[in-house]
Parts: sequence; structure tokens; C-alpha cells
Amino acid sequence: MKKTAIFLPILLATLLFAAGGFWQTLMDIEKKFYQQTQVQPAEKKENIHSPLEQKKKEGATASAAPSKKESNTTSLKVQADLSSLIDARLARFNELIALLKEKPYEVRDPKNPFFNPKKAQSLRAKLKTRIAANTKYGYKFAVTRDRIALDVLFVKERIYRFFVYLADSWTEMDVDTLRKRIAKEKSRLKQIDIDSYKTKYDAALSGNDKISKAIVENFRELSMHRDFFNDILDYLDANPALLRYRSLASLFNLDQLIEKINSVPSFAQINVALRYLHLDMGRLSIFLLIMLLAWGSSFVIYYKVYAVLKHLIMKEENEIDELLLYNLEKLRRPLFLLILTFGFELGIEVLIYPKPLDEAVLLLFYAVYLLIISYILILVVDSIFFEYLLKKEKAKTKEVRQELINLILSIVKITIVIVALIMLLVRMGVNITGLLASLGIGGLAVALAAQSTLSNFFGLLKIIFDNSFSQGDWIETKDVEGTVVEIGFISTVIRTFDNALIVVPNATLANSALKNWNRRTIGRRIKMYVGVTYGSRRENLMTAIDEIHTMLIDHPDIATPKNVDKKIVKKRSMREKKLVSIEDKYGIKSTLLVYLDEFADSSVNILIYCFSKTVNWEEWLKVKQDVMLKIWEILERNDLEFAFPSESIYFDPENVKSTFHALPKWE
Repeated sequence: MKKTAIFLPILLATLLFAAGGFWQTLMDIEKKFYQQTQVQPAEKKENIHSPLEQKKKEGATASAAPSKKESNTTSLKVQADLSSLIDARLARFNELIALLKEKPYEVRDPKNPFFNPKKAQSLRAKLKTRIAANTKYGYKFAVTRDRIALDVLFVKERIYRFFVYLADSWTEMDVDTLRKRIAKEKSRLKQIDIDSYKTKYDAALSGNDKISKAIVENFRELSMHRDFFNDILDYLDANPALLRYRSLASLFNLDQLIEKINSVPSFAQINVALRYLHLDMGRLSIFLLIMLLAWGSSFVIYYKVYAVLKHLIMKEENEIDELLLYNLEKLRRPLFLLILTFGFELGIEVLIYPKPLDEAVLLLFYAVYLLIISYILILVVDSIFFEYLLKKEKAKTKEVRQELINLILSIVKITIVIVALIMLLVRMGVNITGLLASLGIGGLAVALAAQSTLSNFFGLLKIIFDNSFSQGDWIETKDVEGTVVEIGFISTVIRTFDNALIVVPNATLANSALKNWNRRTIGRRIKMYVGVTYGSRRENLMTAIDEIHTMLIDHPDIATPKNVDKKIVKKRSMREKKLVSIEDKYGIKSTLLVYLDEFADSSVNILIYCFSKTVNWEEWLKVKQDVMLKIWEILERNDLEFAFPSESIYFDPENVKSTFHALPKWE
């Protein structure tokens, strides 16, 4: 269930863009069931758009004298194929009518791909002018070509006008009105002299000139549109219930209950006064009952169900109780509003029954539903991400970076909002294709205006895919040093060690030389100089150096090549399939150096250079302290003294004696 909640926005977006429009569906039906590919002059009219008849004819001519058994088998097969074809065609008819009822705004769109009224007007004028000119000069074939094209335009316009009429009035139209309109359209189709065109068409089939080819093409298109329109009219005439308006009130059989309530004598008297408001007690009573039920259901969910779930959550004491309670608290409010909104919509429909709800009101409710459901989906996605990826530390076990999770979470939320917005625009009748095209044209201006914002966003992508640092890392640049708090879309928040908060643009960090002190697996450096006095014995000094070296090698917290486990990083490097230095890539240091380094002004210095196993600062301090105390002990054991900066004054005895003799004597 929770996985479904994550992928629901993606599924909605896929369905939204995968679904074909009304006119595209209509053209697909024509091409699949009515478009002819090759027609011979001797064929009947029915064969023009019937591939099954053509198949039957080809099957009949393939064998000169088939047996009776073979003929029966072929006949049964053709009948089965024909039945399957009819079922498929009726299913597409039903799909077309469903689209008309669901998306009437698409039918009314004058910029549809099937018929454009403005372009048709200029094309009709052009064809009439050509017909007049060709008639004058006696070009009969050219006249036939243009007259067929004019009738093609006429049939397409009639199809367009008919479906627009249905889209605008099907909710208020009764069966008689529908059948009158169907009869009117069929009478208009009969005005087309298809038989005379058929004769010219048969003659044009043998011609190779442009006019003959145009006649063949135009006639086939005319036959396709005419046959489709005739069939869909017959289908609607036989099945007018397909366009019956099924309101919420009729779906729940509330209309019968309204009539029973109005039949009560006391209510009948009140209805006399209410008729001026176009209301009655039946509809008012049902409205109040629906609102009471909606409020009661909302109350039960908001308080009772919430209390039960809260009790169940508190019984299991774990780390995510607070998160679950918070999400539950957030979810119960939109659910409360969702139920109330549905009840209010049903109540309003009962109040205005039998008149259907206005499209603007339906659009308003649709927008409210989208808003509430989108909010619920965002809350569910938040809950799933934080509960299962962070609170249960799956991000750490699967080596999933927190900032990557935040990025995915933000993208999912934005996707939900965008899908909801697109669905609302589609419901409003906005041409999404045109809108996307206009956005593409204006994209350059937006990109130039938001250049810094885009550079920061791409800086975020560079940080994530380069894996230069993560949330919680200690980083240092030329201008800032501290711990990464959050990596956002535009900027990164850093907490300095003096507890200040700094916001740095992502582009700045992505393009700066940066130290990441947390990218050390094993080894934090300990480097010091130990100075001993010049009066120390050389043998004692060398003994102390050897003992210090041995002490560091044997120290359990000092990294040495022998006690460093590299198996984990070796496996990781094998998965990456790159030839790199494992120690340098993953931050493994085990160098150990203890040498006599220099004769300084006041001391003989011993260099001590090693790494602790831990990279934690506090643990490193403890290890360093232990090493220093052991060095002190070694020096004392070898009669060595720490040197410190000092000055020595040496006196020349002869010089002092002569100086005193030169002084005057005091009496």
C-alpha cells in the first residue's frame, strides 16, 4: 500500500499523457475500421471499408473449386472474424462516447486535429472558386475532384458539429431530441451523391495522372468519413441510453426518495411557498440528511478512529511513535475535509435535481479534490521516506546519502504538484501541448533570468554525484569551515565551530577547493617534535628512539600496516571497478616514523609521526595523550631531559680578573 503511494504520482502522470484525446480516438477508429487500402472498380460499395469482405473474396478466388467441407470451414472462420471485428468496433464507439462525456472541453476545442472551422472556411472558398473556373473551361475530372473534396469537408464539419452539440447538451437532452438530431444528420448525409462519385472513382482507378489520383484519394476519404458517421448515428439511435445523464442523485436512487417525502401532506403545503425558490422539502430534507451523514462520518474519522489508532501506536514503544502520531494528526484533517466536500457536492446536486451541476461548479469541486488528495499523497510520501529510510537507519545500512534522499523526496513532491496542476488544466480545457510549447519558447528567457538559481541547482547535482561531501561532514574551504547541516536546492547550510550558521551557494562550494575531514576511514595524524637537552648521552638517545618506535608499533590504537583491516574498502573498490590507490581514495593512513630530526638551537629534536586508528576528535585526543605520557616515561627511564628554550652566559676568568684590576680602588 505504501509503495503504491510513492508511485501513484508517476502512474497518474503516465495515464494522463498516455490517454488519447477525443478527436484522436475518432481518427483512430476511422483508420482502423473504415479506411480502405486498395479497392477494385468492380467492388460493391460495402467493400469500400470492409477488409473482411475483401479477405473473403480473396479466399474464394484462391481455390477454383473448393470442397464443401472447406467452404463451410472458411465461412465459419469469416463469420468469427466478422463478429470479432464488430465487437471491437462497438467497444471503440463506447470509448468515444465515454470520452465525450468525460472531456467535453476537448470536443469543443476548435483547434482539434480533425476539423478546424476557420481553416475549413478558407478551404471551402478556395474549392468553390476552383470548381467555378474548371466548370467554365470544361475540366470535368478536376470539377469532380474538387466536389468530392468539398463533400469531404462537409461531412467532417457535420461530424464536428454533431459531437460539439452532444458535448454541450447531452446532460439535458432526452431520447426524442437525440433521435430528431440523428434523423436530421442522416438526411444531410443522403444529399451526397455517392453513386455518381463512384462511377468517376472507378474510372480514375486506371489513371496515373495527378487528378485521377486525387479523385481516388478524396473518394476514399469521403467514404471513410461518411460510413463512420452513418454507423455512429445508427449506433446512438439504437443505444440512446449511452448519453443518459447519470447524476449522483440518480446513482443513489435519491430521486425516488425525494418524491416520497414530497408526497407527505404537511410537506406538500410547505412546497407551495418553496416553489418560488425552486426548492421543495424532499430535496431540502435529503440535503440536510446528506450533510449530517457527511459530518458524522468526518467526526468519526477525526476523533474516534484517530483515538483508536493513537492507542495502538502508543502500545508499541519505539522510536517512530512521535513521527507516526504527527503524520496521523496531519492526515485526519484533509480526510475530514474530503468527506465533507463530497457530501456537500452530493447535497448541492440533490438541491438542484433534476438539473445537473454547472461545469464551473464541478470544476471547483474537482480542484478541491485534487488539492486535498495531493496534500495527502505528500504527507504519505514524507512518512514513508522518514520512517523507513531515516528513522530505521536504512540509509546507513544501504549507504544511501541523506541529501540524495532529500533530493528524491523533493522531486516526488514536485511531481505530485505538477501532475495535479496539469490534471486541473486539462479539466479546464487548456491545450497542454500548446502550453508546453509556449513554455519551451519562454524557457530561454526564464533560464537567463534565473541563471544564478540554475547554476546553484546544477551545483547541487555536482555535489551529489561527485560525492564531495554529505550532511554532517566537517568541511573546510578558503572562506568557511564547519559542519554541513543541510544541502538544499540552492544553498548549503554550514554550522561553524563557534556555533554560527552560514549559508553558502551550492555553485560556490561546487567550484571551490574543499577539504573534507570526515572522508577518513582509518588514521588521524599525530605529529610532534620531542626535544632533549644537548647534555644527553648519545647511547641513551638512540635507545629512547627505538623504545618509542616499539611502543607505537605495539600500541593498540595506533595504525600500522599490520593492524589495519583493508578488507571492507577492498570489496568496495572491486565493486567500483577502478584502478586507484585504495589507501588514498578511502583515507587509510598507517605511516609510522620515529627519527632523530635536527639539532635545534636549544635541543636535539626527535620527530614522531604516526596515525591513530580512530578519526574521532575526542578519541584521537585520548590516544595522543596516552602516547605523550608513554614518551615521557621512556625519556625518564633513559635519563633524558626535555629541552626548553634557554640562554647560557659563559665568563672568561682572565678577562674578569683583568677587568677587576682596572677598576679604581675605593678607600
